[in-house]
Amino acid sequence: MDYYQHFSKVYDLFISNYDWCFGFIEEAIREHAHNPRTLLELACGTGNILQHFASSYEVSGLDVSVSMLEQARKKLPDVPLFQMDMAAFNLDRKYDIVLCMFDSLNHLIEYEQWTKTFRCVRNHLTSAGVFLFDINTMERLDRLAQIPGLVEEKGDLYLIMRVTKASQNVANWNVKIFRLVKDNLYEFSEDNIQEASFSLDRIISDLEKSFSKVHVHTIEGGPNTLKGRVFFVCQV
Repeated sequence: MDYYQHFSKVYDLFISNYDWCFGFIEEAIREHAHNPRTLLELACGTGNILQHFASSYEVSGLDVSVSMLEQARKKLPDVPLFQMDMAAFNLDRKYDIVLCMFDSLNHLIEYEQWTKTFRCVRNHLTSAGVFLFDINTMERLDRLAQIPGLVEEKGDLYLIMRVTKASQNVANWNVKIFRLVKDNLYEFSEDNIQEASFSLDRIISDLEKSFSKVHVHTIEGGPNTLKGRVFFVCQV
């Protein structure tokens, strides 16, 4: 099922702040990577992160969403992009850097999928490779579920996003899109995107089974985009 079937078409209009993401990646690469040349992004979405790093590295991307990859291919026609599950991919090559940003790992609802992803990434990293990713903690998802929905307007488009709890560790992001057709007539579409989170101790323990070093970073304060988000740097 493609959870981004409708949101993918307007994603770039409403999600535009990548500075915090680029900053984390660039600093982590400078500190932990050794002359990296190749970069793979899991859950590459519409391709904005790959586009940013395409001039510095040989980049590739994968995503399970066909609709998101359609948008990415418009920006990156010459970049290898694969429609694959991050928990079960096999590209028959290794990379110096693997990314999974914007809490994309949280889209895996079963924890077994997380550990499978860790092993897949490890198998695709070079001997000095680095895995960079971030997650939403359960506390962040709980907090988002307690606040009113977000409403944004971009020209003739209106987006309403609301987070609710689906179960103890799963949250549902309901995305409603209204497009003005004429006068007061709107075209309506809707996506429901689920995210799950798990204990940090459990995540770190399983990462340490695949990686020799695991660095964990949190950012206190700052914009709401970062509060409750945890960043990981894992070295082979």
